[in-house]
Amino acid sequence: MVSLSLRSEDRSDRHFAELSIVALTRAVEIEAGLLPVGASGVVVGIYADGKGYEVEFQKPFHAVVTLDVADLSA
Repeated sequence: MVSLSLRSEDRSDRHFAELSIVALTRAVEIEAGLLPVGASGVVVGIYADGKGYEVEFQKPFHAVVTLDVADLSA
């Protein structure tokens, strides 16, 4: 699991509702492998008033990852 670390470049103008489909803006390496840029997932949790999100991915493998808002796009 990736730990949530809020960056100074936080994009507070981005907010996603639960069950929104989002895509990664950067590759994310986790224990199970590499989630590539553009991998799409579903928001299953919202943290710190939308500064962090828990996202469930099905492809290229199943993973639930906590990410900064800057790591996601609609």
